[in-house]
Amino acid sequence: VASHAIGTYRSVKYQVQVTQGSAYHTTELTAIHDGTNVALTEYGTVFTGSSLATFDATISSGNMLLQVTMGSSASSTIKVISNAISV
Repeated sequence: VASHAIGTYRSVKYQVQVTQGSAYHTTELTAIHDGTNVALTEYGTVFTGSSLATFDATISSGNMLLQVTMGSSASSTIKVISNAISV
């Protein structure tokens, strides 16, 4: 759901909102990489009902990728705001 060039950015803070019908999920994540691996932490998670998604990060083709795995196959909307800090 988000991509940042690892040659340009070292760390990224994400604010994510997931909507699925009348269910909502918001969380904040911070990621940092060493050029090979990404460390990711999640905090400030709030949802109505139950969690709608899980999050992970990886490096692929020179980019740090924020990945989302949805909890169900129902149609969802994901919105992301990111704030990246350069290398």
